[in-house]
Amino acid sequence: MKAILASAFLLVASVASAQETLSTPDLPPIPAVENTLGRYPSVRAARDGVRAARADQRRLDASPYEYSLRGGYQSHSIPAGRYSEYDIAVERPLRLPGKARVDRELGAQNVELARRMAFSAWCDAARHLLQLWFAWAREDVQFELWSQQAVALREQTSIVAKRAKAGDAPRVEINLAEASAAQAEAQVENFRGREQGAREALLRTFPGITVPEEAAQTDPPPLDHSLDWFVDRVREHNDEIRVARAAAGRGLLLARRASADLRPDPAIGVRLAKDRSASDNIAGVYVTIPLPGQGRRAVADVALAQADVASSQEAATVQRVTADIAMMFGQARGAFGAWRKAADAADGMRRNASSMQRSWELREASLSDVLVARRLALESSLTAALARLDAQETRYRLLIEAHLLWNDPEEEAEPHTD
Repeated sequence: MKAILASAFLLVASVASAQETLSTPDLPPIPAVENTLGRYPSVRAARDGVRAARADQRRLDASPYEYSLRGGYQSHSIPAGRYSEYDIAVERPLRLPGKARVDRELGAQNVELARRMAFSAWCDAARHLLQLWFAWAREDVQFELWSQQAVALREQTSIVAKRAKAGDAPRVEINLAEASAAQAEAQVENFRGREQGAREALLRTFPGITVPEEAAQTDPPPLDHSLDWFVDRVREHNDEIRVARAAAGRGLLLARRASADLRPDPAIGVRLAKDRSASDNIAGVYVTIPLPGQGRRAVADVALAQADVASSQEAATVQRVTADIAMMFGQARGAFGAWRKAADAADGMRRNASSMQRSWELREASLSDVLVARRLALESSLTAALARLDAQETRYRLLIEAHLLWNDPEEEAEPHTD
């Protein structure tokens, strides 16, 4: 027990240290996330399931059998007369020692499975929070960039109007500038509504989260570990794998319990009787032993087959989750590389737009050239910003799967057996 507690303490300390050293400036504070996820309905329901499993564990520890009281009365008529006769008995089935041991293990395993399911509910909520957070961030980034574009085009329109008034620009350039500004403002209104909708969806789903006015503009770091490192860690800590592993362990215990039931439990009773109107007193002890039939064997065969099913499902879950991690790892690396390239392209397009603006001011380029350059610069900036968010989200999702980000404090507080 001391060794288990010590290892659990080291695990909690290492995971807590990893969370503290992990830099997440573009995410909500970890205490707020933990508080919010702890109140999430599916997480609360799963934690209630743990309480139910603990109550059922007490039932299995205490044995399913109870005392039974039997009584009877009869009137016995013989030539010598009529006599009142009655009897009373107290009996109780006895659970065999091997079954009691399996029941205790099964009760503990049921609690472990319920804890794993509660942890899985927490992880599902964390994934959902991450998804909604970056859905809002994408809309906010596009809203901000289009807002900047609209402001710049309005300034451009003002300059064109002044030049046209002075006779230095044709009227058609005013129309072109105003149309471009109006198009940008239409996109601003579009993304304003989308940002507000994404913000409200996030706040209503996770009311304890504070959403900032603007999404943080931080650059994602590269992955610190190899694919094999993530696969090994996920095999040990992933919530789906741990649920499947606990379910497989429960299936084995249920098969053992069904096999133990092939030997029926006896019932022992004590009987007291009075015959011939209490002139005869009788005391006795009796044993009742059920005679097993094919039904018990069928139940044991079903339990064994279900244990094999659970074991196969565990293997399938491990295979699927590790394949998903491999895909996620590749997506994270690809998104990081795409962001770097997109950021370089965006810088080049912005420089080109600035050069084109100066050329127009020197009357070396037309307004349409300037507007095209601005539009290309905006599209490049949007591509780079969305690529940056993709790189951040895939990296954070990988950290959640690896049990390095947004961990359940209740799950970490107790040692687990898997």
